[in-house]
Amino acid sequence: MNRDAGKVITVRGLIEPTALGKVLMHEHVHADVFDPATNMPIETEEPTRPQRREFLLREALPWLTKLNDFGCHALVEASPPPTRAWPTMLQELSQRSGTHLIQSTGFYREVELGHYWATKPEYQIWPYVRRASVEELADFCTREILEGIHGTDVRAGVIKLAASAPTMTEAEDKAFRAGARAQLATGVHITTHCTSRGAESSQLKLLEIEGVDLRRVVIGHSAWHLIDRVWCAICLDWMKRGANFMPTNLFFFDPAERANHDRRYWQPLVDGIHRVFDAGHGDKLVLGLDSGFGSEEKTFKFLGFNAPPPWCHMFTHTLPNFRAMGLSADQENAMIRINPQRILPVC
Repeated sequence: MNRDAGKVITVRGLIEPTALGKVLMHEHVHADVFDPATNMPIETEEPTRPQRREFLLREALPWLTKLNDFGCHALVEASPPPTRAWPTMLQELSQRSGTHLIQSTGFYREVELGHYWATKPEYQIWPYVRRASVEELADFCTREILEGIHGTDVRAGVIKLAASAPTMTEAEDKAFRAGARAQLATGVHITTHCTSRGAESSQLKLLEIEGVDLRRVVIGHSAWHLIDRVWCAICLDWMKRGANFMPTNLFFFDPAERANHDRRYWQPLVDGIHRVFDAGHGDKLVLGLDSGFGSEEKTFKFLGFNAPPPWCHMFTHTLPNFRAMGLSADQENAMIRINPQRILPVC
């Protein structure tokens, strides 16, 4: 029997799922992509430097602490290597804030050439993913879950996988196969980056071929899927087979933009959530903000596509506005508390 079965692997160790309270299922405490000293993407993980530690304690810790006021006691840190924080840094933030953090292992997508930091082909994906075999990548993830990350006692509690488009690149295909095998070996769940409609099916088909129980998969960034009736129906077909879906980037900006966002985007999303619940699959939805700190724009700072405050925006802005648009208390509770507490424990 798996020694971790029924428990959630956090940076402070194993906990009961009920200790999570409400959960944000896709966040970034530390997504450090770019090294300004070398003018290149980061390839090697290193212990947190004093200046960065001071930044995180000053900018991130107060908001991680504040989450507890909303009954949110956990978030999934969805930054994979080599962009994630050094494990003991997350452990310190968790200890000082009282918020449980679930750290990721896994691999990010192959970024389109010319976008973000991918100014050269060799920068499009972590070079280790190209060099290693499927077996080596799977072993990498498995060790980080079962033994710990970089020789520490901090273990990964989720596998992050990502693809750029409905048709995976060769490197992305390899990463997904490796992640699937690590999932089967450990029992943690898989969370994905899936911004393109159609990518949900290629991701789920590959994971299913590899033998993954789709109940252990969360398809991320899927708000665009649920707002459209045709794509929502496709998602529902996958939900019937067990897959979970996660709308993210649920931001409300300044009041001048509020009506435009409500009309064109957020009300259709709430309507899509209603369709899922009405079809009997509300147990397959979770929520994330994709909020936090990173260096996509070279300087490490609050991620520019976010609206403040970090993480707490879900409770100060998003959910109150969703409730005004018709989201029920039961639907909110299912997505933010009940469903995460079912998905996050090791099985």
